[in-house]
Amino acid sequence: MATSLLRLLRPIVHVSGIVAPGLTGRIAFKAFCTPPRRKQGTNRTPAVKPAASRLDAAMHISVPYPCGSVAAHLFEPATEGQAEPAPSVILLHGWTGEAAFMSAFVTPLLRAGFRVVAFDLPAHGQSTGAELNLPIGVASLAAVARAFAPVHAIVSHSFGGSIALAALAGTIPAQPRVMAERLAMISPPASMAEVTRWFGTAIGLGRTGQRALEARIHSVAGVPVTAFEGADQLARFGKPTLLLHCRDDREVPFAHAEELAGAGPFVRLEALQGLGHRRILQSRHVAAAVADFVAGRADRRSGQTQPISSRLTTASIVSMPSGEAFRQGR
Repeated sequence: MATSLLRLLRPIVHVSGIVAPGLTGRIAFKAFCTPPRRKQGTNRTPAVKPAASRLDAAMHISVPYPCGSVAAHLFEPATEGQAEPAPSVILLHGWTGEAAFMSAFVTPLLRAGFRVVAFDLPAHGQSTGAELNLPIGVASLAAVARAFAPVHAIVSHSFGGSIALAALAGTIPAQPRVMAERLAMISPPASMAEVTRWFGTAIGLGRTGQRALEARIHSVAGVPVTAFEGADQLARFGKPTLLLHCRDDREVPFAHAEELAGAGPFVRLEALQGLGHRRILQSRHVAAAVADFVAGRADRRSGQTQPISSRLTTASIVSMPSGEAFRQGR
């Protein structure tokens, strides 16, 4: 939502939050869950086209879930004589993103012997729907995980990390817990309560309206927004986790990564510099490091491996699609 429009709406939202908090909370929740969406058929920007072209070699599959269907892109590794499918790695993009934004991770993971599944979250890319929230996101991830089992790892970016954590921790009572052995999170927010508070402040909800918004979240999710604290959920997951986050990230501050890293000794945090919130997805070194972690190679040679931050160069970055900022929601 444009800043100028927010300024105009703030006084109206503030007053309605006092006069009709329940209605305001429902309207605010809908706005909170509705991403801006490019119309189908609209030409992609020059920055997005190279990333999207990496999906051309995939098998394109529509995966149904209770609220509609999501567009999945399946890549199979080059294996011969293998009766069972290779373990899957699911790539999970962030708010206002799409599967193409995660495509730089495909080749390194295929070379490591994994089948790779990138999919458009609901209300994004070619998937159905107009809204995305944590219950919807977890439901779609659970459906993809069932369709391409067994799942070895999830690689997520930004709000996709919040969905992955809720799914792996079994936070939402009505949704099945997703099982995976490893988790790599890139630039994730640590607290959905903080994101919700930011959104409420941005639209001028006030205390009464904010309480109504959080009550609506509780009603839809079946748990309060405080149940989605990242470090608590990550501790419940408890399996090897890699966090990659730039100190110069202006959309999700680096402090979020530090908070998540406190979940336990199974979490490894790599602090990067110079890649921001979006370009980090197009770093060849980051993609290689994620593949090493997913395959367990980083564990075996951790004593000799340089930190990712010391191996990054400007030349390692390929063209990156732009996206909405954390200040637009998450």
